[in-house]
Amino acid sequence: MERKGFTLIELLVVIAILGILATIILVSVNNARAKARDTRRIADLKQIQTAILMYYDTHNAMPANQTPGFGYCDSQSNFLQELVADGLIQTYPKDPRSPSYRYCYYDYGPGNSIGALIVATLEAAPPSTTGIPPSCRPWAPEANWCSQSSNTYYCLCNPY
Repeated sequence: MERKGFTLIELLVVIAILGILATIILVSVNNARAKARDTRRIADLKQIQTAILMYYDTHNAMPANQTPGFGYCDSQSNFLQELVADGLIQTYPKDPRSPSYRYCYYDYGPGNSIGALIVATLEAAPPSTTGIPPSCRPWAPEANWCSQSSNTYYCLCNPY
């Protein structure tokens, strides 16, 4: 008697293959999404950088470092407020993934190679690529934390 259909083993093999393919596709999609979010972060930093330079042209100073000597990450009461108030950016740029990721600002003052530094944390880029242009890594010891090879910071300098 000849049966038509699949055996249990054949069905299990097909299901296992489909599971492996689904896993590969999901990993690829997640990596693509992370890279897209990183691209958005870099674009946000470039927009902020342009606004900072326009602010400097208008006020002959960089936006205030709210706590001198310390970095200041974005919230409603930081350097971004000055840029929005002057109409240099329309809204507060927000990290595409989560509000817990922040765009940070550090003003090292005039006369050094860093100036006003803006920073974002990337999620998909390997640490060795976070210095890609126009990132200003690596630097002198005063900003060594952003030059370490084990981090995923993307940094833009604005010397003045």
